[in-house]
Amino acid sequence: MENSNRFLEYFQGKCIFITGCTGCVGLALLEKLLRSFPQVHKIVLLIRKKRSENVSTRILNYFDNPVFSVMKEVQKDYLEKIIWVEGDVVKPNLGLSAENLNYIYNNVNVFYHCAASVKFVENLKNSITSNIYGTEMVYNVAKNCKKLECFMHVSTVFCNHGYSQSVLKEEIPENPANPDQLLEMAKSMSVNELEENCKESKIFINNYVFTKNATENLLGNKKDNIKIGILRIGCVMESYKEPYHFWLINENVFNVILKNVVTGIGFNMKEKASAYCTPIDFCINALIASTYDTAHITENLKVFNVATNRPTIKEIYEIFVKENVKDPWLSFGSLKYRFLCHLKDLVLEMSGKRGIYVREMARMDQSVVISRNFLCKELYCHTENLDELWKSLNESERELLFFNLNDIDFEKYVKSWFKMEKKYNPLDPTSTMLHLAKL
Repeated sequence: MENSNRFLEYFQGKCIFITGCTGCVGLALLEKLLRSFPQVHKIVLLIRKKRSENVSTRILNYFDNPVFSVMKEVQKDYLEKIIWVEGDVVKPNLGLSAENLNYIYNNVNVFYHCAASVKFVENLKNSITSNIYGTEMVYNVAKNCKKLECFMHVSTVFCNHGYSQSVLKEEIPENPANPDQLLEMAKSMSVNELEENCKESKIFINNYVFTKNATENLLGNKKDNIKIGILRIGCVMESYKEPYHFWLINENVFNVILKNVVTGIGFNMKEKASAYCTPIDFCINALIASTYDTAHITENLKVFNVATNRPTIKEIYEIFVKENVKDPWLSFGSLKYRFLCHLKDLVLEMSGKRGIYVREMARMDQSVVISRNFLCKELYCHTENLDELWKSLNESERELLFFNLNDIDFEKYVKSWFKMEKKYNPLDPTSTMLHLAKL
């Protein structure tokens, strides 16, 4: 039927488990489920204690995030659906209490594993522990759930960067290292020993990409007759529509660099390389839609690439610069920006405060270095699985879960980025005198 909605029907009465609920993807996923799927029964959120903040404080402040503002207007009883459990993905049984573990085993239908270390500069031991071992621990809990229907894992379209071919198919990629051996090495070796002995990691552009690739291989090797869905996303950008325009909690490296082009910072890029800029709401809608698809597949695993090969990095850069870069001083590169950073720090230090702007400048330079390998590699992403899924949606389902990247007006979208962020950007040189006046 044209007006029926498989997704609303599927999630009715479901109990859902989410890791990484404090990250960008986890936050957006929870918001969408609470706002658009009120028939969901319970959502179990794994949260860990931080050094600077205990679990109770984190829970107390959690729903103050602006991303939930629209949801709270339409779903007044949302808190009744939430079950908080203290734990950690890198601990056996996720560090859960016996009571919480028993509830999960007997009730959870869908697992969303969104937690990961996304640091581009991280030692290999920590990357393996967070990404590969963490996924193994989450999967081990999931496979013991009596009512489990599918296990959804969030990955990256850059999982093969530096190692392979310029084509990324919707299948498990090659990896020269065995993920089980990597886990043993990380357990028995020190940080330096692991870096020295794991030669395979050097083939990839960084440890994040290497371990995300190995994690996919870990899941691809599972033979437990559990439905596994892997959703790969690119550079997560501001929301296109939901819950409101231009929401994003954490910016990626490319996003930060592009918005600071106004400072004169330059970087190399390859003409046909794509950044796979994907609005966060499209990622989440695709994740929810692929959940239904994964739960109904005949095989045990399916991969979805949420990516569009156009526009390229160069095309995005040209749109952005044309709209936002007006300062004639930029003909001298970042000279003005660097001078003003030093000037602002001088004023801060003269007033007895610690300078912050030169450090921000150094951090930006480091971001350019880190991003170089991403900006200078051509990669074509196949999206047949995601395309077929979109084609199967009726009008009601498309309105609920809009994720067709081909329908985005990227020119309008890119033009809006800097305008929405400019008043919050402490590195904007055009506001330097205002900064100085307030000191």
